[in-house]
Amino acid sequence: MINEVKYNKRILLGLLLGWMVINFIQAALTGLFDDEALFWMYGQHPAWGYYEHPPMVGILIRAGYILFHNEFGVRFFFVIINTLSFYLVARLSGVKDPVLFAALGFTTVIAQVGGFMAAPDVALLFFTILFFLVYKNLLEKDSILMAVLWGMIMAAMIYSKYNGILVILFTIMSNFRILKSRSFYIAVASGILCMVPHIIWSFQNDHPTVYYHLFERSFEQFNLLKYFSEYFVGQFLIYGPFMAFVFFWAMIVFRPKNIFDKSLKFTAIGFILFFMAYTFRGKVEPNWTVPAFAPLLIMAYSKSAEKIKLRKWIMPLALISLLFAAGLRVYLVYDYLKFPRSLVNLSELYGWKEWSEEVAAKAGDRPVLFLNSYQRTSKYIFYTGKPAYTMEDYSGHRTQYYYWSDIEKSLQGKDIMVIDFLPWRWLPDRKEFTGSNGITTYYGFWGNFRSHYKLGLKFKLQNLRFPVNSSVTLPITILNPYHDTVRFNENKWMPGWLVYHIHYKDKFLAQMVPSTDITNMVIAGATRDTSIRFMTPSQPGNYYFWVSVSNGWVPPARNMNYQMMEIY
Repeated sequence: MINEVKYNKRILLGLLLGWMVINFIQAALTGLFDDEALFWMYGQHPAWGYYEHPPMVGILIRAGYILFHNEFGVRFFFVIINTLSFYLVARLSGVKDPVLFAALGFTTVIAQVGGFMAAPDVALLFFTILFFLVYKNLLEKDSILMAVLWGMIMAAMIYSKYNGILVILFTIMSNFRILKSRSFYIAVASGILCMVPHIIWSFQNDHPTVYYHLFERSFEQFNLLKYFSEYFVGQFLIYGPFMAFVFFWAMIVFRPKNIFDKSLKFTAIGFILFFMAYTFRGKVEPNWTVPAFAPLLIMAYSKSAEKIKLRKWIMPLALISLLFAAGLRVYLVYDYLKFPRSLVNLSELYGWKEWSEEVAAKAGDRPVLFLNSYQRTSKYIFYTGKPAYTMEDYSGHRTQYYYWSDIEKSLQGKDIMVIDFLPWRWLPDRKEFTGSNGITTYYGFWGNFRSHYKLGLKFKLQNLRFPVNSSVTLPITILNPYHDTVRFNENKWMPGWLVYHIHYKDKFLAQMVPSTDITNMVIAGATRDTSIRFMTPSQPGNYYFWVSVSNGWVPPARNMNYQMMEIY
């Protein structure tokens, strides 16, 4: 019996070692995903929070990039914690059949992509597993030190992604008696203490991450059928597709034997149902349920190990899944299938190092400004090390670049190169080229660059309620957060304007309409009152309304959050 346990342990460790080596190779050979490039920029600008995500992904990337200045370094610690995640889940599962465990776990899309990709979900999954591991130990033996550690892990989950809060919530729901436990309150106090720097950052920046996820992500016309069907299909894809039925079947039939098992089932079902319900509000990304993967894998292994006939079905399905995965992994490195981009578009992975060098050669000594492309801006900086910035216009949401005002400031007054990917937008002295990666890029040159990307705008009226077909003059305040005086007439070819936007569901009714010319300066840290003039829509209803600062031909930025305007 002892020899069999040691044998199974050796097999498990061998499988995990092979898994780690494969993912290291994949990490070294695969080009950066778009989001990975942005996350790498997080690591270059350390902070306690970022617009899209908490800081854990940036911390891990920064640590790996210090060791290796390439894609391998960006992903280094994510490969390690992914491997550790499987090892810890195997411990929680009490694995006696490592081949079955690997057949279930390694064949999911979560594992195949998350095995090497630098993403917040990989860190969240790792700390979720640690959360359950420590929780199990606390259920067996109460300990102050273990409670403090548990709280630190809670904080680490939230520092990885806010979805971590749901893991804590569903665990409490599975065991309300924990609310009478001293260890629970010690853990909560420990976790809150660890979260203090992020909380301070959030208040200092007006809670940007919360606003982005709760409001801006849902800024489009509601479509329940579309959202629900995409969610349903997405869940089967990331957990399979061949193994998904085993995971969800096990989730339903699994019978908890103790409080810990109950927490696993509550967490798995809780995540699936919570985000299913969220489709009634807006779009849900498939990866949002990733913390449920560990409980689902534990339950799936438990039920599969009990049923010999099911194991006989799982093994050939696992082999088929792994063959597909091998083909996908090669495809991520080299586009050997040459699918049309209208069918399968993985262009974000191929040839961006060469493209960046081609752009840098055309830019010469000039910094580069990208319009509406924070991902490609990040890739350009990653592959060339040269300065660049991006301006997201009124139609999109803000990005982390909005908070990197030091980069924007460094470009003021300089001659720059402007990059765009839209064929219809006007650029000064417009040219185009098709890069070695097949991407058509449009560019021009801008002398004496000026921008007011972070200039703040605020309505002086709290309620925007106006009659239909009315001419309205709306008081507005301009806020200058910069350390220097803002002047709107330093470039006579690029005059400053306030422009307004009216949006109904997924349609612009008034898009980038000039309202007020602004020529006077605003000194550093000060405000200036002015007004805008606009016509209200002809139909009653609730509309999104906001105002931006425009400089000549440049698309206006997002200088304020969306406001609700009622037309009666």
